[in-house]
Amino acid sequence: MQWNKLTISLDNQAVAAASEILLQAGSLGNQIDDLDFQGDSRQPVKLIGYFNITPEWDQNFTEIKQQLNSLRNCQLKVGALTWKVVQVDEETWQHQWENYYNIQHISHFLTIVPAWKKYCSKFQGEIVLKLNPGQSFGTGMHPTTILALQALEESLLTNQSVIDVGAGSGILSLASSLLGAEWVDGYELDVLALAAAKKNLQLNGLAKNVSFMQSNLLQNARRPADLIIANLLPNLILQLLPTVAHYLKSKGKLILSGIILEKQTIVETALLQNNFTVLQKSQLKNWLGIVAQKND
Repeated sequence: MQWNKLTISLDNQAVAAASEILLQAGSLGNQIDDLDFQGDSRQPVKLIGYFNITPEWDQNFTEIKQQLNSLRNCQLKVGALTWKVVQVDEETWQHQWENYYNIQHISHFLTIVPAWKKYCSKFQGEIVLKLNPGQSFGTGMHPTTILALQALEESLLTNQSVIDVGAGSGILSLASSLLGAEWVDGYELDVLALAAAKKNLQLNGLAKNVSFMQSNLLQNARRPADLIIANLLPNLILQLLPTVAHYLKSKGKLILSGIILEKQTIVETALLQNNFTVLQKSQLKNWLGIVAQKND
């Protein structure tokens, strides 16, 4: 069996929206290649999607290109859009897809392991989180996920409650549980990502009291938590901040990731305007993570 491999080059700000376009158009799975961007934020990002070869592909591809071009009307910086389509066979597709994800030691205690790879704990107390990303992102490889996981490990106290906004593959929710959270509510708008998160919950038998629910940011949130974590694009973070304090307990903490350095000032200003104090900032390549606390 063969698939169409579509590679798109575009600005980082448009990647999330473009990823959704590909998934809605029938992509079997998306990959992001941002190695050049991580070294130089002026460089474009490559977004790769895999599609079944069908008689409707040409029309489908035309509609994808139209939707990508229409992102310019959404006040997104798209950059110089380019695309390329090649056909790959099943063995090549599987090899590229699975080799894209590797075992990653996030910290001394926390290790992320793709579901198809074998791994034995190296020492007592090591936390091993198994993941199958499905068609969603959040596998522990991207700098924003690493920043969020490291901040989570440092900030979460045993038996605290957690809300994960934009849960994706569920990696941050599951890590919260394995790190000792009393309960975790993970909210995700995309139904494909939500399905992947629920499957990943089944892969991690030690993760307890984790619930994944569909919600646009905190629209359907049901209870306040000690800690809220949000690995989101800056525009979504800015939408989230006016409501987030309502779902944080007294002196609750907020972990933000997904912040490109050029948006740092905008996000920090919004935090201050919404009555938060910045406690900690961490940088990995061109990305920033922030830990803030609610001012009561």
